[in-house]
Amino acid sequence: MGVCAVSVVPASAINVRIPLSNARWPKVIAAVASGAILAVTAVGAGVTSVLGQLEGNITALDVSDQTGNEVASTESVVVDEVTGETAPFNVLLMGSDSRAGKGNRGYGSTADFGTTERSDTTILLHVSADRSQAVAVSIPRDTLIDLPNCKNASGDMVKGGTGKFNEAMSRGGPGCTLKAVENMTGMAIDNFMVVDFGGFKAITEAVGGVEICLSKPVNDPLSGLKLSAGKHTISGEEALAFVRARKTLGDGSDTSRIRRQQAFLSSMATKVISSGTLLNPVALLGVLNAATESLTADPQLANIDNLRELAVSMKDLRPSNITFTTMPWYPAGDGANVLMNKKKAKPLLKALKNDTPWPPKAANDQPLLRTVPENIRVKVINGTGVKGAGKSAKKALRQQGFVVVNVKNGDPVAATSVIYDPEWDNSAKTLIYSAGATVEEPVAGTGSTLQLVIGPDFTGAKDVRISDALKDKTANINTADESFCAS
Repeated sequence: MGVCAVSVVPASAINVRIPLSNARWPKVIAAVASGAILAVTAVGAGVTSVLGQLEGNITALDVSDQTGNEVASTESVVVDEVTGETAPFNVLLMGSDSRAGKGNRGYGSTADFGTTERSDTTILLHVSADRSQAVAVSIPRDTLIDLPNCKNASGDMVKGGTGKFNEAMSRGGPGCTLKAVENMTGMAIDNFMVVDFGGFKAITEAVGGVEICLSKPVNDPLSGLKLSAGKHTISGEEALAFVRARKTLGDGSDTSRIRRQQAFLSSMATKVISSGTLLNPVALLGVLNAATESLTADPQLANIDNLRELAVSMKDLRPSNITFTTMPWYPAGDGANVLMNKKKAKPLLKALKNDTPWPPKAANDQPLLRTVPENIRVKVINGTGVKGAGKSAKKALRQQGFVVVNVKNGDPVAATSVIYDPEWDNSAKTLIYSAGATVEEPVAGTGSTLQLVIGPDFTGAKDVRISDALKDKTANINTADESFCAS
């Protein structure tokens, strides 16, 4: 997205101190579900022979005493037992803030934060039956819900009541969180995965770091994150600091941070799938070993044969087919928490239950677009060599709603292109689609006005339709092949 050159920082050179006294830490852990997403999606890109070497890495946890639904380890996660056909797959991915275990220390003592773990990052991942798409729905940790009745670690029933969503795990472990999500969504969810701090760090190091982009420099004393504006490749402690930073990025809210977490996961998935890692058994084994040895899962997903079968079924899934979104919400009115917007969530949940595409396509040949032409300023440059072609393009664009601010002649070009500042990439996508541009040139510092250089292949401007789902700013829909510079 940007044009800044940066150095890759080796994990061994990172020296980021996380203040032990930071009481916000257990509440702001983010993206630790990365390992689960990799274990479920990245291995589906074609190489599955190394999975046999991972036998026993995943810790199996039976939560049937909480959910009332026993999941057999020998039951297929791919094929529907009744129809015999490939079935939709739903899994709840949870990040644990446990201080116990390898790689989880140095973030506050159990005396300060207690011994119970919480799920401060929770993603409901749905994969379609035909494996053509996946939808990852983040659930804000501060969503006020009706917590279910759950058994605690001692086997005693803890009565439910109004509370924050992330309290469910501390009340009754992953099974209680599973029940909470089932109550919120009306969906039956059998499978889950939990990954901890140490697992997240190990995964980011195993993939060789993850690229992120900052539109402004960051110096956040709460997380220990100090980075200049531009692109950076981060891993280990620095990656953990990036996904937990809050006050100095975006609008300072947890929901704003969720979008950055999703962008981080998108970047990581894209790197693993496109970097050749999946075609290198040695490199792949390192990534999968880091991902799986930090996982706790239901008995069905802890079975390596089931995981292999799932990987094979998902071999063609690509970043462009993975959609990230957030459960629609609105402020609770207390200045701190949110409430699930059931009206706006209804079509999303209906799509997941019925296994239909999300978001709904606004036009058959149109990619995912989120900016209407009326909000896009365009400067037209005539590169066709034909007199009057620029004015014709101006007329065509204005008919579709674009704000054309200037038209001038330029040097001849072979193909229509769009020049844009990376901060306005969503606007650029709309213009590129409508104008049929085959070349795009992101240039930092060019401002909010996009430049359309028309070539001999320019034939006019296509109609643009924005899905109603994309108009909900709380949902923040994006696909895993998209990226953006955090502000």
